[in-house]
Amino acid sequence: MKTTPTTDMPPIGTDAYYRQLCEHLGVALIAVDLDLNIRVWNAAAARTFGAAAERMFGTPVARILPQERREMAERTLRRAIDTGETIQFEFQHRDPQGERRELAGTIAPVVSESGVRTGASVCIRDITRRISLQSDLSESRKMVALGEMAGAIAHHFNNILGGMVTSIDYANASDDAVIKDRVFDQVGRALQRATTLVNGLLAFAEGDRRANDLSDLTEIINDLADEIEEIIEGSHIEFTLNLPELPAVPVARVQVTTILRNIIQNAIEAMPDGGSLWVDISVDSQSVIILIGDTGCGLDETAKSRIFEPFWTTKGPLAAGTGGATGLGLAITHGLVNMIGGTISVTSEVGKGSCFRVTLPRPDTA
Repeated sequence: MKTTPTTDMPPIGTDAYYRQLCEHLGVALIAVDLDLNIRVWNAAAARTFGAAAERMFGTPVARILPQERREMAERTLRRAIDTGETIQFEFQHRDPQGERRELAGTIAPVVSESGVRTGASVCIRDITRRISLQSDLSESRKMVALGEMAGAIAHHFNNILGGMVTSIDYANASDDAVIKDRVFDQVGRALQRATTLVNGLLAFAEGDRRANDLSDLTEIINDLADEIEEIIEGSHIEFTLNLPELPAVPVARVQVTTILRNIIQNAIEAMPDGGSLWVDISVDSQSVIILIGDTGCGLDETAKSRIFEPFWTTKGPLAAGTGGATGLGLAITHGLVNMIGGTISVTSEVGKGSCFRVTLPRPDTA
């Protein structure tokens, strides 16, 4: 459909055209000079901040920000003007009705035709609704995860307690001392499984609070390497350890050992038909970097996003019996890494394997 331009529309390309274009943009447009004083203030800016252009012209732009953000804003504007960078930032603001709004801004240098930077532009948009939707989605996901975790806990404990009740009923109906002894043994093992589950949940939620006895990283890795060799014997898994000669690096023995064991166990279970397992250790001035990789089945995007959730497992139906996958190992690992101030991440590709990266702070640099 052809439209006819209105008679009062300035010719395209003229100064009047661009003034109207800026004035009626759907985002707040502000421009400042080299002294960071406001020179352009469009209608959207007036609506956002509840102040007409006549009041704002010539005033420092930092005044539109909360007091605690003003110094940072001035530094950011100076950097944009000095370096020519385009910089993103976000801040909170009370609108003219007193409602808190989430605002996002983009700072860019203003450059003359001769290439001289004459100031900076600040485009500000309201992202309150987007932030609210993201928060609602995050809360919904948390509730779904909580529901799944509650169901998993109930499943495990129903299996454990159901087996105990059946065994006790059977023992009560029998006068055979051998049967009673056998039942007591079964009940003891069931209670031990329940205790293991509870301790695992506590470790995930609060971290392992046992004494942070420090041991040398090289010693811990060598001990684990011996364990790995025993575990993978006859499994067609090739193990490679890259442990360069390191200075003495003290780390929390119990927590670090548990973290690495859980990741390594996960890697071994991902290669039922064999493959390659490798561990690479390095240190820098602040951190210990541990990479653990395998050539197992790998993870899709859904699995990568959920792999640290309690009771979430890729190893089939939940099983409460001995050797069944509870989905707690990597959740505990995540909790322990956070507790000692580290980070953990995973990269993976279906059919090609996974690599966990654990970064731990060095206590000797604190």
